[in-house]
Amino acid sequence: MDRRLPIGLWLVALFQWIAPMIKPPSLLASAPVALWAVVALVFGLVAVNLLRRRSWSHTATVFIQGFSILVHVLVLVAGVATMGESGPVVDYAMLGTFLASMLASAAILYYVDLPVIRSVMQ
Repeated sequence: MDRRLPIGLWLVALFQWIAPMIKPPSLLASAPVALWAVVALVFGLVAVNLLRRRSWSHTATVFIQGFSILVHVLVLVAGVATMGESGPVVDYAMLGTFLASMLASAAILYYVDLPVIRSVMQ
């Protein structure tokens, strides 16, 4: 059996933090430094253990990306359009970045759920 990791799994391990972090710049700038440290620690831990083929890191990746999609949908429903003086005002920066984030998370979920990737992680 070939024990090499697929290149796609390397890419997911190294870059999966990008999908949940695609947000408007104003929202990114408002987060405290301590939050960024925790996010970096979590994604670093998951990435290292994905590369070590730990099954819990596969589960964590699915959870993180799925939760990211859920949170983005809920925030979009609640906040993409607000009432202005002349009617509804759509926040296109939020809409675009959140849709891009959800698509990236969905692509990661699709990839890590492929049978070949699941078999590598067991």
